[in-house]
Amino acid sequence: MKELPTPTRFAYDEEGRALVVEWRDGRRQVIAFGELRRACPCASCRGELGAPGRFEVDPELHPGEDELADMALVGNYGLKVIWADGHDTGIYRFEQLRGLGQLN
Repeated sequence: MKELPTPTRFAYDEEGRALVVEWRDGRRQVIAFGELRRACPCASCRGELGAPGRFEVDPELHPGEDELADMALVGNYGLKVIWADGHDTGIYRFEQLRGLGQLN
């Protein structure tokens, strides 16, 4: 069985407007807030039951949509991100996060 990626630390890079993730394998990742928001996996952003998602309808980011307000771990598998515009329904699985941004 393939070992799932496991983060050891999350941090904000306010100046760089990015989420920084440190992984158990020693790698460090930087994900721009805008990229993270556009990757939101929730039904509202991705679409559901044939209805288009938020970014299919309007691909532009609006004020507050790419401003990270808070975050919280969800079990041992994901990260819930809360945006300044109040959006908070997306849970990013660790596997999804590992595929975003720049991994060093």
